[in-house]
Amino acid sequence: MIHRFLILLSVLLSYATITKAQDSCRTEITCDLSTEAAVGSGDFTAYQLVTNRHHVLSTRSNTAYLRGAVNIRHAFTDDLSLSGCVDAIGSIHADHKFYLQQCYANLSFKKFFLEFGAREHAAVVRNDLLSIGSFTKGTNAKPFAQLHIGTNGFWDVPFTRKWIQVDFDGGYGRFLDGNYREDAFYRGETPNGNLNSYYATGIYMHQKHLYIRTNPEKRFFAMVGIEHMAQFGGTKYMYVRNADGTLSLQSKSKAVDLKNIWGVFLCRGDKNYFENGSPEDWVYGNHVGVMTAQIGWNINSNHQVQAYLDNPFEDGSGIRKGNGWDGLWGLEYKNRSEGRQYVRGVVAEYFQSTNQSGPLHWDGNDYPEPMRSQITDFVVGNDNYYNNSCYNSYTHYGMTPGIALITSPIYNKDGFTQFRDNRVRAWHLGVNGEVTGRLSYLVKGSYREGKGTYFMPLPKKQHSLDVMIQGNYSLGPWQFSAAFAFDKGNIYGDCYTFNIKIGYHGKIL
Repeated sequence: MIHRFLILLSVLLSYATITKAQDSCRTEITCDLSTEAAVGSGDFTAYQLVTNRHHVLSTRSNTAYLRGAVNIRHAFTDDLSLSGCVDAIGSIHADHKFYLQQCYANLSFKKFFLEFGAREHAAVVRNDLLSIGSFTKGTNAKPFAQLHIGTNGFWDVPFTRKWIQVDFDGGYGRFLDGNYREDAFYRGETPNGNLNSYYATGIYMHQKHLYIRTNPEKRFFAMVGIEHMAQFGGTKYMYVRNADGTLSLQSKSKAVDLKNIWGVFLCRGDKNYFENGSPEDWVYGNHVGVMTAQIGWNINSNHQVQAYLDNPFEDGSGIRKGNGWDGLWGLEYKNRSEGRQYVRGVVAEYFQSTNQSGPLHWDGNDYPEPMRSQITDFVVGNDNYYNNSCYNSYTHYGMTPGIALITSPIYNKDGFTQFRDNRVRAWHLGVNGEVTGRLSYLVKGSYREGKGTYFMPLPKKQHSLDVMIQGNYSLGPWQFSAAFAFDKGNIYGDCYTFNIKIGYHGKIL
């Protein structure tokens, strides 16, 4: 698939070069070059330096990378444009030494786009710099390869006089981490056996979101929306005990056809739970989602305050808010004044994932006959956020695409590939602003406590205080930043990291 991306981008580059002679002002080629180094003590790079950055910087301590990207955009008309990017990273002391971070082609018409490839997308409604992030389609993991269609930001619904705006996106693609999942499975081997009993490769994905809001320039405004992500298809490899007591690794593949593609879009399944003696899904795929309710107040033209709740769900119990106080509860302040502002933005958030619709799950639909008809009780709970009995975990290269405060399996030193601690309470604060016209700052801090999972409660509560202070200096096309971050607690250990980054954005054509 990657080579197809490269061919497509080569065609774009050739086309841009040919059309330059006809109308050079409509073709633009730019480059981005950057390098970053993180050094310090501890087992990992400090949490705040890694999180919500598309897994660009390695979680390993004392790491560095070089990054280069070429961006191409050609405007056919004022409304129609074609763009693309090739973005590569080479790292040292990292899980991935060299890889394509982004490689995509995008066709945009007015406020709509059609895109193919892997691309770093910003969070839809959360503050990329200051927030904990999104439970579903966050910015914490490497991008997926997908074909999708949507809007470039919010689109004014016709005939509403700009009172109603929508932002939507939807598509299908692939997880690119099959080899990583297989390697991680075997890294969990011990003298007494393997910590991991199964893994999956060749996983397909489906994502979509829809947000509807009133005009945010009015004194008061509101927004509601939903994000949905699903893993489906692929091949599951699992240890099965033989008649002689030994274990063997067996595989089972899940078909990807129009029925399954439509079924995963609607979160539907069938009632053929057992096929060839093996249990099938009650619903096609592994589903993760979040529902959002948000209200805002423009105090005046320059100052805005918003309050929001992001409610997570992995099945119907979460959609019905059977998960109690679980969710991301937040307040955000924006200063939109021109010129230097010592406080540009503030985000304060509380995150909870301890309820998960209760500790029990007892549903006859999960079992074949004759057991199914004998189960009369019905208790839906134990959502076990981000873990799944088929796809192992909602991760991409070991990192969750969602809320990073639910510690990703990449941090499991023993090689366990699932989330050990998804019942979390956390408090978070982020502040940014400008000291001078060229110098800005960013401060973030989080404190979290964890209880493990309902299946595997932790004997001792986990906790961590994670803080970062960063300064950024801009000089024309050059960007410089320096940061210090630390973790204190028994999740990541005591980590202290100094970070330096240099970036350049230039125009080629």
